[in-house]
Amino acid sequence: MRILCKICICVIFLMVSKPLPVLSQVDSLCIYFQRGYAVVNLSLRENDTTFKNLIEILQNHKEDVKLQLTGNASPDGSASANMRLTRKRVAAVLSYLREYVPVSDSLITVKAKGIDWDGLSAMVEKDANCPAREEVLVILKEQPEWVYDAQNRIIDGRKKQLMDLRGGVPYNYLSEKFFPELRNTTVALSYKDDTKDLQAERQEDENDIVEEHGSSLHPSSSEVVGLENDEHDAFSSATVSSSDAAADDRVQRMAIKTNFLYDAILMPSLEVEYRIDNRWSVAVEGSVAWWKRDSRHKYYQIATIVPEGRYWFRTRKPWHGHYVGLFAGGSWYDLENGGRGYKGEFFMTGLSYGYMFPISRFLSLETGLGVGFLHTSYEEYLPLDGHYVYQQTSKTNWVGPVKLKFSLVWRLWDKQERGSR
Repeated sequence: MRILCKICICVIFLMVSKPLPVLSQVDSLCIYFQRGYAVVNLSLRENDTTFKNLIEILQNHKEDVKLQLTGNASPDGSASANMRLTRKRVAAVLSYLREYVPVSDSLITVKAKGIDWDGLSAMVEKDANCPAREEVLVILKEQPEWVYDAQNRIIDGRKKQLMDLRGGVPYNYLSEKFFPELRNTTVALSYKDDTKDLQAERQEDENDIVEEHGSSLHPSSSEVVGLENDEHDAFSSATVSSSDAAADDRVQRMAIKTNFLYDAILMPSLEVEYRIDNRWSVAVEGSVAWWKRDSRHKYYQIATIVPEGRYWFRTRKPWHGHYVGLFAGGSWYDLENGGRGYKGEFFMTGLSYGYMFPISRFLSLETGLGVGFLHTSYEEYLPLDGHYVYQQTSKTNWVGPVKLKFSLVWRLWDKQERGSR
């Protein structure tokens, strides 16, 4: 009995002198990134709080805790670019941590995972509202990431199957709801219990990052520029023509357009549209015809400017699909064809509907119609004896079509702009 008491006292003493590990409460932490970036952004989501907790844990247990950093990315962009980006994301998190805590290399394991297909599959399994959920899961679990033909060319793959499924509706759902969750570096923490093979594993994965960053795991400012979309998707070099435009995940923030219908009636037009995010954009359209022949009393002078806000029902990606808009604008005009002339201005407002589809990597075609209310006030005049004689002032109101569009669109690439991913 006395021996048993001594054993109990010893056990209690050991428990008091060295607290039991509590890291099971923080099995893993996620540091999130913006779409296409490997820069640590503390203002993004809960990154600031996550880093503070992680740094506190490391400061209190820096000799007892092991870290495994795993870089992940969403399916946006090419596989090779995403692999490089996830290496940089891991390096960025590790560099940030080492500014505050001198963590030993022997306690760190790093891994660049690239696209986190497993994570996406797990999220879809838990979401009963996912469109075509069972079909999506079959693609994620059974469809190979790449399918090659006899000439070893890529002809199909997991991402293409998802994008083609039911007109891209499930893919858009995944992109909006789940992709932001996949853009992270996961930090798994555990107490050091067996480091037999840790150093070899760490060195193997660390070499992958060193290939991208030189001799250091600390990324330079030039290396942390977003790379997730800096290449064509692998499908762009394959023989799958239906996915050429959809596979190009380059972020294009701005588009410049000209309306062929207005150009055809000698009223050159120019429109500039800026994409705020995947759903919203703003545009300003202007057109000018300033032709005149005084000797024959012919005037064809009109200038219009029409701002517009648009909401996109995209089918595959930005700049591709249906939209509705709200517009308002005005015009100044002087119209005469050798007889009675009309000089005045008008105001219009209404709703628009349009559809845009790509025809090449940077070009699209757009069709649209605007219906609304137009009010104009104008002076009527007659050319008599070399003078223009005022006749009367009139006003007209109109409800119906007020805009018609068939435009060529040039989509501009902005390397510095990345949406949240």
